[in-house]
Amino acid sequence: MEKVALSLIMPGLNEEENVERAVRRAFGVLERLTDEFEIIVIDDGSTDRTGEIADSLAAEDPRIRVIHNERNLNYGVSLARGIRAARCEWIFHNGMDLPLAPEDLDRFIPLFGESDLIAARRLNRTAHSPWRKITSWGNHLLLRILFRPQTADLNFVQFYRRSFVQSLELLATSPASVTAELILRAERTGARVREVAVEFRRRESGSGHFGRPKDIFWTLRDMLRLRFVTLFRGWS
Repeated sequence: MEKVALSLIMPGLNEEENVERAVRRAFGVLERLTDEFEIIVIDDGSTDRTGEIADSLAAEDPRIRVIHNERNLNYGVSLARGIRAARCEWIFHNGMDLPLAPEDLDRFIPLFGESDLIAARRLNRTAHSPWRKITSWGNHLLLRILFRPQTADLNFVQFYRRSFVQSLELLATSPASVTAELILRAERTGARVREVAVEFRRRESGSGHFGRPKDIFWTLRDMLRLRFVTLFRGWS
């Protein structure tokens, strides 16, 4: 298997129960897969020990970097910030609860040579709470109505070729809209998009922060804005 340079972005809010375990597990897999990698931990304004633990991990190895948001900016903004800071040829993201098992990374690497963006497609969503299932279904339906994407799963883990993704100027900022806009822009501008089906892993500890009412309205605003702007200005 050809080795490639990988940047992993891990945003998190109040993930002191997960951050060390997640970073060490991801680090071990990346060290096995490639000689060049980095892990960018983004402490998204946490009020617990997430940032402190992340800093101690970064002190152990220069391939672990930490970005501290002074206040909570949300997953979408943090992800965009991590993308801008990434240095390796390929960039991907994962939550600190590891919804994508790091051991599944070797399923994506064979597609890097023929892709600009690779989306992980969840085989099922049984790991979601009932509320998350409802909000996820509503989000999926609206995206289909407004944009008719070819890609099945627009809101899970994705892999980006750095030369492609760092050239984009995104409109979205909400937690559920940034990854969707990245895929939609890739599809509309002729980038090579692939999908890989994977298991969706259940959170083992800590609490998730997706699906809050304010985030739902924020996402709806981003969707409508993107539809309006691209209708008149196009996607490039």
